[in-house]
Amino acid sequence: MTGKTVEIVVRCIAVYAVVPFISSLANWLTSISQPGGGFGDALLAATVMRLLLVIVLWLLAPALGRRIGAAGDVDKVIPGLEELAPLGFGIAGLVLAVFALPNVAMGIAYMATASPMQGGVVGSGMLWSGLVELLAGLGVFIGSRALARAFVAVRRA
Repeated sequence: MTGKTVEIVVRCIAVYAVVPFISSLANWLTSISQPGGGFGDALLAATVMRLLLVIVLWLLAPALGRRIGAAGDVDKVIPGLEELAPLGFGIAGLVLAVFALPNVAMGIAYMATASPMQGGVVGSGMLWSGLVELLAGLGVFIGSRALARAFVAVRRA
């Protein structure tokens, strides 16, 4: 896959990430309109994080395309498994990491709420699960080429 194709895929992920942003925005607006809204700060943190992720993905799409995609073979009509596997692993890791960040932000915000009992329990679980998902996604993204080589080798064995 060429870097330009990967750039297009990353921009598609950015557009897809607008959906959770809109949902989070609606939840935050509902929370602040209710008396004693409770977790408005946590929802605001997740909403802002989601908006930033959409913007960053859109702006960094060319750089991510160069990182994940190959630099040639534009004339090749049907890409083989060797070209598709790094793209698949890289995109899967990127999506996993991107969608974990709002959970990390919400976990931190929940832990900072006025009610340490309720906010601390919910927040710590959300924070730890978000951090594990983020690290797994980054690991898959960074090791996408190595994972792809291993996948192809196992497939051929």
